[in-house]
Amino acid sequence: MQSKVIHVSSINSEQQQYQIKQQLMNVIGVHNVAIDSDKGEILINFETPASLNNLEKEIYDLGYQIF
Repeated sequence: MQSKVIHVSSINSEQQQYQIKQQLMNVIGVHNVAIDSDKGEILINFETPASLNNLEKEIYDLGYQIF
């Protein structure tokens, strides 16, 4: 299993956090998602078939800029 941190543009509300977490948890292979909105960080624990590129694309498709 891999753990990665993705840095994103501002996450301003609990609704946005919920939306991101739900979207990522629906990806096959994702086991846990933790969001630190103050730091703009999303910590994801995942394994194959999920990949970092796929997860970043899911976040990007929700309208967040990835740093």
